[in-house]
Amino acid sequence: MHDSLISRDRLPRVLFAALVGATLLSGCAVDAVDEDELQPTTSEAEQEGRPPSTLPAIGADQEYAFNGKTFTLRFPGFFTPQAETFFIWNLGTSIVHGAPYPSNQHDKMWGIIAPGPPGGTHHVEGQDGFDHYHLINKGAGTRTFDVFLVFQGPNFNLATWVPPLNEQELNAAITAGTLGPVTLTTAVVGDPLVIKEKIKKFDPHHH
Repeated sequence: MHDSLISRDRLPRVLFAALVGATLLSGCAVDAVDEDELQPTTSEAEQEGRPPSTLPAIGADQEYAFNGKTFTLRFPGFFTPQAETFFIWNLGTSIVHGAPYPSNQHDKMWGIIAPGPPGGTHHVEGQDGFDHYHLINKGAGTRTFDVFLVFQGPNFNLATWVPPLNEQELNAAITAGTLGPVTLTTAVVGDPLVIKEKIKKFDPHHH
């Protein structure tokens, strides 16, 4: 297994660290990282094209991603022996090993550790605390992403929670304390995460 992957013997410690991460990371500084690399920029995504009331189920090797509109990504090699796991997630063969992280040469993907739009939350059985959904800063195409994590903030309230679906809304949720600060994966699990994915515009008639 590559050094950048999370080994099974480290998993309990990592799980504990991530579960308390929402509280601890709010005061955690990341050295030598440009703030512009961490904070999402103002979105130019259009506001129309919001997801339907409930998104349909998609394959185990796929997830939804949002940037004002709805997209899907498919992890290549998900069902092969070459598939690699980062933390608790099978990412297939999408991990780019040895890539700089973070890098302004890459696009950005945020894993929001909170419920997404109905049908759009990625769940791993027995790991409810890591239910999440994804925001991206670009649209369709084959792209290399730096992956960042955003945990629930001190003002998070499930009863009033409305998932941000673009960068502007993400910024607003962070400012309001509904979500915590954008965090490097290295600050949570010790390893960087850069992935290469093919992003497709979601077509509700051909999913």
